[in-house]
Amino acid sequence: MGISDILLLTALISTSALAQESDSCRTPDNKQGQCIDLKSCPVLLSLLTMTRPLPSEVIDFLRNSQCGFKGSSPLVCCPLPTPSTTEAPKPIVEEPPDVSSHPNLRLLPLNICGPVSANKIINGNRTALFQYPWMALIRYNKGGNSAPMFLCGGTVINEKYVLTAAHCIVELPSTLKLTGVRLGEYDIDSDIDCMNEDGEEVCAETHVDVDIEESISHPKYSLSHLHNDIGLIRIKGTANFRSDSIKPICLPLGGDQKRNLDGHNLIVSGWGTTEKGISSSVLLEVDVPVMPQEQCANIYSRSSASYRRPVRITSSQICAGGVNARDSCGGDSGGPLIFKGEVNLRPRFVQYGIVSFGPRSCGIKGIPGVYTKVAFYVDWILSNMRP
Repeated sequence: MGISDILLLTALISTSALAQESDSCRTPDNKQGQCIDLKSCPVLLSLLTMTRPLPSEVIDFLRNSQCGFKGSSPLVCCPLPTPSTTEAPKPIVEEPPDVSSHPNLRLLPLNICGPVSANKIINGNRTALFQYPWMALIRYNKGGNSAPMFLCGGTVINEKYVLTAAHCIVELPSTLKLTGVRLGEYDIDSDIDCMNEDGEEVCAETHVDVDIEESISHPKYSLSHLHNDIGLIRIKGTANFRSDSIKPICLPLGGDQKRNLDGHNLIVSGWGTTEKGISSSVLLEVDVPVMPQEQCANIYSRSSASYRRPVRITSSQICAGGVNARDSCGGDSGGPLIFKGEVNLRPRFVQYGIVSFGPRSCGIKGIPGVYTKVAFYVDWILSNMRP
């Protein structure tokens, strides 16, 4: 830069010192900057090389950029370099819709949902009888006289509705037909489920198979992007909550809707594939740690042989797991991710997630499972329910 340019800028700007060299400052267009010698600021130097006469807006910008002098050399507020855009973008944090005034809140049985039973010591990940009475099995048939198959799970949320994943309802193979729901089940291989409690045999009522009146999947669900993986099944008849084997789960409301679960261990339950590669006949549970969304988004943004193609993780999803041999698995789809919350000022189990997808093999260290975040869909759930 020639001396004439220095003199030009010196003439343009005030001679009053407004800041010290290296002080932080704001540029005329409100960007973060640093007060430095003009000769060290390539951005403003480039403006001085423009064809004469300088446009009035450039002159004003240069004048307003001045932040002091160092001797006879002008100091200018030089914008800081823009951070690299090659890093994975941070996920946008959104808030779930408020449902405190939703007219269909009355359809949720808040007085009896999510009962917390006494802790019982069971072998391995096997649950106790009556421990998770909201669990449901989704029934499918291949046609003809084929035996029914239970390929997905779900949860009872009131006497008419079961919550599950959209992929358990739509985009099914052409050979499969969604036919019903089983409630009050514990051991699929046993007609009467019993267990020993304090030296006495305690038995549950026989499970109940119900037909489907209507199935509803989220209108924006697509297998191509795996978002909005949530659905509702309306059953024929009503669920009998007088049975100890059938109770509704609580949905996240109020403070539970915005609860930060990062680092907490949540519970997944289902009849999915075990570590031995076979489906379990008995209801199982596993604790999975919640992974921060940004960390999960970075993992799934990369293509890997472990988990299909790159996937965008959003605020409407929860990531949990990533611990060796601790995960939801095939057959658990549509089932719940739960944690203790507070409903009507009492501790209750609240469903925070729905099993959606994960790595090709279950329980891979470093790769969590992905769950639909129920808190973001309570408004949708309520809006699609009716008495």
